[in-house]
Amino acid sequence: MNRRKFIFRSSALALGAMAAPALARSFPAKDKMDRIAMGTLLFRNRFKQTKPKNVVEIKNELTLMDIPEHHRDLYGIKKIEFWSEHFESFEPDYLGKLKARIKAAGSELLDIQFDNTPFDKDSYDLSSIDEEKRKASVEHVKKWMDVSSFLGSKCVRVNPGGRAGKNPSGTVEKCIASFKELVPYAKSKKLTIITANHTGLELDADNHVAILKGTPGLYAEPDFGNYNNTTTMYDSLAKIIPYAYIVSAKCGLFTEVDGKLEHTSYDFDRCVRLSESLGFKGNYMISQWGGNPPDMDDEKIAAWAIEHVRSNIK
Repeated sequence: MNRRKFIFRSSALALGAMAAPALARSFPAKDKMDRIAMGTLLFRNRFKQTKPKNVVEIKNELTLMDIPEHHRDLYGIKKIEFWSEHFESFEPDYLGKLKARIKAAGSELLDIQFDNTPFDKDSYDLSSIDEEKRKASVEHVKKWMDVSSFLGSKCVRVNPGGRAGKNPSGTVEKCIASFKELVPYAKSKKLTIITANHTGLELDADNHVAILKGTPGLYAEPDFGNYNNTTTMYDSLAKIIPYAYIVSAKCGLFTEVDGKLEHTSYDFDRCVRLSESLGFKGNYMISQWGGNPPDMDDEKIAAWAIEHVRSNIK
C-alpha cells in the first residue's frame, strides 16, 4: 500500500467540560484541526489482533506503539484513541513503553474504547439483572480505568450493556447503579467516563438519555455509525449530542470511482453539521466501521473523514 503524507497544521487545545446540560465545551480553537482526533479502529486491518482472518501477511502492520507517531506524521493529529482490542498486555513494562511513546510524539491520549482484548476476554454488563454479574462487571471496568489512568488518558469509553429491544438482559436502573459506583472512581483517577450508542440498551436513544440524566458526571460519545435506521438516526443523534464529551465521527461504507471516495452509508456531513448546530465544541474522533473492500486505502479514508469534518465545523 502506498503511504501518502497529508500535512495538516495542529496546535494545543485546552479542553474543559461544562454542562448544557452536559455538553463538553472548549476554548475557541486556533485551528480547526485542534478539534480533530483519531483512533485505531479505522486501521484495524493492519493490527494482527483484528486483521481479517483470511489475511496472512499484513502490509504496513501497526501496533499501538506506532500510533502516536503515525497519526502525527501523516495527518498532523496529536489527539488519539486506543481500542482495547489492540492492547498486547497489562504488564507494567509494556504499558510503560506505550506511555513513553505517547509522550515522545507529543501526543495526548484522549480516550480508550473498552470492549475486550485477546488476552482479557471477560465480558462485562453494567446493566445486568444478575447482581453478582453486575458487581463483577463494575470491578472489571475499574481494571481498565486503572490502565487508562496510568497511560494518562482523559476518557474511557464504557459500554452500558444489555440488549436493545425485546427480551433485554439488563435494565436502565441497574446500569445507572453501576455508573454511580464508577463515576467517583473515575474522578479519583482523573478520568471521564463516556458512553457511545454502541451495542446495548443505549441504542435506544431514550434509554441512553435516561442513563446520562440518572448519572451525574457521565457523558456521551454520540457515534454517527451505530444507529441502523438512516431515517431516524439523525433524530436519535440529536437526543444524545447535548450530553457529548467527544463525538465519534465514524464513517461507514465507501465506493471509489476514478480514485475519488464516496461515502454511501449515511449523510456524514449532515451529522457533523447537526453536532455543530446543537452547540458541540469538543473533539471529533475519526473512525470507520463496515465491510469495505480489504484493499481500500485506510489512509485515504482517514484523509477523507478529516477533510469532511474540517469543512463542516465552525
